[in-house]
Amino acid sequence: MSFYVAGTGSALPEKVVTNNDLTEFLDTSDEWIRTRTGIERRHVLTSERLDDLAIRSAKTALQDAGVSGEELDLIMCATMRADTFTPSLACTVAEAIGSTAPAFDLNAACVGVLYAMEIADSFIVAGKAKNVLIVSAEAMSKLVDWTDRSTCVLFGDGAGAMVVRAGEGRLSGVLSTKPDSHVIRMPNIEGLNSPYNKIAQEPLAMHMDGGEVYKFAVNAMGRNIEEACTRAGIGPADVDWYLPHQANLRIIDASLKKFKIDKSKVLTNIADCGNMSATSVMVLLDQFAKKGTFKKGDKLLFVAFGGGLTSGAVIITWNKE
Repeated sequence: MSFYVAGTGSALPEKVVTNNDLTEFLDTSDEWIRTRTGIERRHVLTSERLDDLAIRSAKTALQDAGVSGEELDLIMCATMRADTFTPSLACTVAEAIGSTAPAFDLNAACVGVLYAMEIADSFIVAGKAKNVLIVSAEAMSKLVDWTDRSTCVLFGDGAGAMVVRAGEGRLSGVLSTKPDSHVIRMPNIEGLNSPYNKIAQEPLAMHMDGGEVYKFAVNAMGRNIEEACTRAGIGPADVDWYLPHQANLRIIDASLKKFKIDKSKVLTNIADCGNMSATSVMVLLDQFAKKGTFKKGDKLLFVAFGGGLTSGAVIITWNKE
């Protein structure tokens, strides 16, 4: 007994920022961004709060699954930046949906949803949960330096959710870490007014070493795909749908190239959403589920990499009608 995905939901900010919009204050162009990343536009928070998006996506997923907040046994939110340090975003969602289930946030950067799926599997296998809500919400626009064209053009904001229930569906999962605190780094605030703090504040913006990120991502995603398939007793060609982290179209293509995967099996929304960190695979799943892309029995492979440096892959069978 493991889990299956019973329902999905997502929510994006109303504001859409195109590549051409960015040329108003950056030395860049639509062609420069598109050819290097595959991104054409992204959604950005303005007057909305991140927890509003998280709650909307959670309510949609619960409705899709036919599950109430009272029936949940666990709530997890994958995020790098909630609206508050405390309460956790998971607790804020729990309040909004009328749940008293254990609730907590986790941060595994862009791989957070896969970590949450594996934790859900452990709770269900141990008999501690039957219904689990996994939410991801990221405000990446509030973490980047908007004068740095190498990073700010990449990211967008959004939220997604899934309800997983005890049953047959998960085929395998693999999580890994190659510890590195410099390649992708976003410092926290040192403090507001402590007279005792002697540590200087790092610039409050995301830093990435693009070359090192590319090398790590391509190698890690390829390795995790192979290992997840081996654990599931299938080959990469047996996977019906690939749902990769939407970081960069070049990274996606390079990580899958060795497997000679039919590109029609590789799902993307990076052109319209950019990189939403952990939320990317969640919104991707919901958008294509709502389109009716997945058929019962299809094998879906999620694969992602992120700061830490973290990576992972999870394979499930789609069991929704």
